[in-house]
Parts: sequence; C-alpha cells; structure tokens
Amino acid sequence: MKSPSLPFSFLLLASTVLHAADDISLADFEGDSYAPWVVEGKAFGGAPARGTLPGQMKVEGYVGGGLANSFAGGDRAKGRLVSPEFQVSRKYVRFLIGGGGWKEQTVMHLRVDGKTVRSATGRNIRSGGSEKLSAAWWDVEEFAGRRAVIEIIDDREGTWGHINVDQIVLTDDKGDASPAIHGVEMPGGITRRVKVDGDFLQLPVMRNPDRERPDFQRLELSAGGRVVRYLHVVMPAAGRQPDFWYSLDVRAFKGREVELRYASADSGVLDRLAFGDREIIDPAAYDGPHRPRFHFSPRIGWMNDINGIYYQDGLYHLFYQYNPVATAYGAGFDMHWGHSVSRDLLRWEEWPVVLFPEATGKAYSGTTVMQHQPIPGVNDGVKLPAPAMFFTATDPNSQHLATTRDGGRTWQRHPGNPVVPPLGDGDRDPKVVWHEASQHYVMVLYVGEGGDTYRFLRSKDLTKWETTSVIPGWYECPEFFPVKSPTTGEELMLLYGCYRGTPPGAEKPVRYESCYQLGRFDGKTFTPVTEIRPAHLGPAFYGALVFMNEPQGRTVMMGWARGTRFPDEPFNQCATVPLEMKLRAIDGRDTLCYEPVAEIAALRGTPLLAEKNLTTAQANEKLAGVPKDASLDVVVRFRQSPAASVGVKVRGVHFQYDAAAKEISLNGKSTAVHPSGTLDARILIDRGIIEAFWNGGEAAHATGSLHTDDGPALAFGGEAEIEEITVHPMKDIRKGKE
Repeated sequence: MKSPSLPFSFLLLASTVLHAADDISLADFEGDSYAPWVVEGKAFGGAPARGTLPGQMKVEGYVGGGLANSFAGGDRAKGRLVSPEFQVSRKYVRFLIGGGGWKEQTVMHLRVDGKTVRSATGRNIRSGGSEKLSAAWWDVEEFAGRRAVIEIIDDREGTWGHINVDQIVLTDDKGDASPAIHGVEMPGGITRRVKVDGDFLQLPVMRNPDRERPDFQRLELSAGGRVVRYLHVVMPAAGRQPDFWYSLDVRAFKGREVELRYASADSGVLDRLAFGDREIIDPAAYDGPHRPRFHFSPRIGWMNDINGIYYQDGLYHLFYQYNPVATAYGAGFDMHWGHSVSRDLLRWEEWPVVLFPEATGKAYSGTTVMQHQPIPGVNDGVKLPAPAMFFTATDPNSQHLATTRDGGRTWQRHPGNPVVPPLGDGDRDPKVVWHEASQHYVMVLYVGEGGDTYRFLRSKDLTKWETTSVIPGWYECPEFFPVKSPTTGEELMLLYGCYRGTPPGAEKPVRYESCYQLGRFDGKTFTPVTEIRPAHLGPAFYGALVFMNEPQGRTVMMGWARGTRFPDEPFNQCATVPLEMKLRAIDGRDTLCYEPVAEIAALRGTPLLAEKNLTTAQANEKLAGVPKDASLDVVVRFRQSPAASVGVKVRGVHFQYDAAAKEISLNGKSTAVHPSGTLDARILIDRGIIEAFWNGGEAAHATGSLHTDDGPALAFGGEAEIEEITVHPMKDIRKGKE
C-alpha cells in the first residue's frame, strides 16, 4: 500500500532532516491530478490513470491505485510530464517503469542543471509484450546536492508508443530493482529493388523468444510506392542456419518490380533473400513431441483469435490471427489471417494466408457473413450465397471489407475501405450477421472510447453503416446469433463476448472472458431478458466464433486455446476442438452448454478401458499403464450422493466435484452444476491441452498442460463410484493413427 503523496515543498524541507536511510517520495501518482507536475499534450490525460486504460492490455506491477500512463489517447497521442525541481539527496532514484522501450521516444529522463544525465525506458519494442511495470534504479550519488527535474516523455505514435511510470523515490537502498535500461534505436534502413520472379519470397527465420531483442525488425515489401506486405522478423547473420523457413506469398506481384526495406546493421541481409516457386516445408514440422494430436495448430508460427469461420461447398473454412515468422508470446499482434480448410472439422489442410499487414496496418480479428442478395460493387458476378469478410485494420483502427471470387482461396480488399471509419479508441473485432426481420446486415463492434462498449451498426449493402445503439461493459471478440429459449419457446438473440464492469442491477464489478446474455433484438437495439452469465470457463479459451452457414444447422464454435505451451516447437498456441453450443433448460433457466461435436468420435481407437461399477482405486489400477503422452477421449459417469466427492487428475491439472455444494472446481476455482442422480464428464486429453465437459457441457473447461508436467496420465479420487467409464486412444489427425 502506498503512503499518501505529500506537498512537494514539504518533501524538499523534509529532505534536510530525514535520516539517510529514509526514502523520499518524488511521485506516487495517487492524487486526483498530476499537480505539482506540469502536464503537456494529451498522452497522459488530465490525471493519473487508475490502472488499465480503454483499449490497453492489462497493466500490472504498479502500486496503489494510480500511475502515470501515457495511453490516455492510445499509442497515437503524445505528451510530457515534468516534475518540480528537487535536490538530489540520496544515492539512487528508484522507480517502477513499463511500456515502450524506444530511446528518446518513450523515456523518462533525469535532468541536472538543464542536461539529461540519466534515462530509462520500458522493455517493449514490438507488437505483443507486457504492460507489467518493473523496478529499476539510477545511481545519482555523483549529483548529490544539485538541483534536478524528471521528465516523462511520450513522443512516439507507432507500436508501443506509450510509457507507464509509478513510485519514483530518492533512496539509499536500490532493493531488488534492476539498473534502468536506456531503450533502443532502430538500426539504419537498407533497401533492395528486385523483380519478383517466383511465387514466394523465401525468408530464413530465427526464433525470437526474447521480446526485448532489438533485431526483431520490420521487413517491408512495397510496389508502386505503397507498402503491400510487412512483417517483423529476425533473420540470421551470414553463414548461420535459420531455425525454420517461411515462404511469403508474393504471387500477386509476380513479374513486377518491388522494393524490399529492412532495418539492420547487416548490409547484406536483403541480398541473401531469393524467390522460389514452391513453399519450403519442413516435413518434420508436425512431428514434434509437444504437437497436439487432434487439436488444430499451425505448421509454423503463432496463432491466436479464431476469425471469420464459415462453411461453403463442402468445406469448413477456419481463419485465425497468425504470425508466421515468430513463436514467442510477444509476437501475438503482428497479425495476418491464417487459413485452413476441412471437410470433417477434424483434419485441416493449410491454405495460403489471405490477409497480410500492409499500408492500412495489421489485419486484426473479424468475421464473415454470407451474402444472399446481389450488392453492386461488392459481389458482382459471384455465385450466391457468398462470404464477405470483415476485419480491423490498424492504421488507424477501422473496419474493412474483403470478398472472394475463387471459393475462398484468395480475397480482395474492397476499394472503398474503410467501410467503417474510426469511431472511438481501439475499435476492433467486427461481428456481422444478416438480420432477417429488419432486412439489414448488423455489425457488433468493440469500441473503447469512454470505457468498454459494444456498438450496434446496420447496413443494407455492407459498405455504408450507421450506429443504432451502444451497450457498456462489453469488450473484444463479440458473437451474435439467434436462439430459441427452451424454457419459454421465445425466439431470441444470444450476445456473446467479454465483459468487465458492474452489470445493471449488480452490486459488484465482474470480469468474464467468455460470457453471454439473452435478449430481444429489433434490428437496432439489444434488449436483455437475462443477466450476463459466464459461458466457457477457460482459462485456455478466448477469441471464439461460430461457423456461419453450418450445413447441419448447428451452432459450432471454436476458440483460441490461449496460454497453452509448446516448448521448442516451430509453432505456438492451438485451437480448441469444435464445440456444439446448445441452450438447455437447467434448474429452471436457459443455460448455454458446450460439448465436442459428434465428429470427434471418428478419431477414437479401440478402448484402453471400458468397464462398469468401479471404485476409483480399481479404475486407477487399470489406468496405471497408460503413457503420459497418450491422447485420450475419456467418457465417465459417476454415481453421486451428497457425501460422494469426485476428483480427476490429469498431469498437474486437478478437477474436483463437491457433491454437497454441487460445484466443479479446476485447480481451486469453482462453478455450480446441477446433475441429477449421476454426474457425467467428457475429458479430452491431448499434448499441450486438456478440455473437460461436465453434466452435458453445463460446465466446460480448457487448460494448457504438457505431457511432461508432473502428475499422472489420468487418475481418479474421491468417494463417488464410477458407474461407467470408457477411455479411447485418439488418432493423430495428420497421420490417421493412434
């Protein structure tokens, strides 16, 4: 807990009488204003931030309630904070700092006698990263007795164009803080003009596990004076072998002259690049020891949010946020749209990337909608129904449209983009549906201005949109689809997404990263008929969407299995299995349930165990020989009573059912379920991920877990008897065998 800020004049007076061991606070940013610090520009806002600002990743590591945070106007805003003058009267200045790591652009300076003598920055210089503040110090003993000021500067508009600072103190004890880092400057740019004489630009790639490395630079490809491709990549020095290759698709520019640009101290790095007509594919890429056997994962690179998934002409199309040249967590926002297709929701074939970062910025998350009507300028000459893709471009954040003329293999950006210009702060993740009753397309869009909101917009032609209503508290990755209430029979809409705030009628704030609300929708306004309820319980579940145009009329959702681990693999992160969503009447209310799609059963092999009426000890004895790297589909039903608890352990993951409380917990975090007579569970165990579904999917979990983690392959505990259990080995979706 912080001590209250004292008037600056009092601190100067106190510094002459305090014992040398006592710290002197220069700023803790707990007040209602920055005074007596001087504020310039818009970046820092009018007062200290109370933590995370709209559109910003979660800020951690500050102390108390406030901090100096220059994300008040997003990364585009600039500004400066200047302290009152003070006397240097201790050996060190210690502080908490985070944000951008750009020398002279996102920086805190110590100025003595008008000259900058010390500097410090955050650690982030590329997309992704962390907003966590770290403790740092300057040695200022040589300036003892001299007058000084501190400047906190945000002079950057691009990636990580902000800085976070807290708890600035004069001290004789630097504690466990680290020496301040001074930030990085971009290396000088080099260029190469070349004719594209192949389908792919072959890029040698080094893994980049350290998100602070300054050699993770932007490679640009420009044609006709416009940036048409870019990505951040670490390329090897001359004579060094890459960790893997990425074949950048440049077929759209074949035969044309383009300019390559890269920032590097290695003047020959671009001269070593070559074009080729075939992708370089490592045949062993899928064979790694931590590669999931029946969950989708990309061959190489990073994936996150599921995007724009739909079905057409016998194929399920899966799009996802994708960075093909990095596997570190900090790579997560240099976004392309990866693309894979499947005929059975099980086995996926990777097709070429469909959206690339270019002059309008990165290609953030979005959706597809099926067009059933001719729209001049949008679907001329295309066989209907046809998909239309919406996504967020980032320079600035605005909503863009793309269409396809070849069955989804390639996509063309609409010449009139953006179809929705910036509306606020951090606009992103458009969800578009056709609303039959009002004969309009409807978009649900996250807009962060003035706090988290979903905005509802509508359009007749997908290109001209008007805002019709706004609801507060919801953020990121919306989903919106029709449902029928099993309790009342009423036709409703289900709004799905994330929520942080205090819902109407609630006393306390909540935070859900998967939640839903049922309501009526008149084409303009969503009117809730239920409270906001948690949906999928995660924690490895985020950025999920449902397949549009699903041929069986099911509501099938896939999610990003966020936070999964795959050490030393050429990829990072995976998807959950496809899940069928249903509303069920449970305990008198409409309840959203998740279960794996029926197709998953086709991957089952001959059961390793299929028995009835076992104690947990008997089951564990029979499971003792199951190898920990086995991929399994476990179906189990427990005979329950108020005194009969249930425990399930998979490696280090522990599920527990409290029969008296009727609560399921995952590693201590509980949720209620309502079984009657018996408790059923379905547990999918794969390399890197475990998914569990309780009481017909009333409670659904997904969590990361390596087969090399401590703990058993599968074991049961508690007093409940096992009425029936079947343990199936699962086939590898890429090899067709267990």
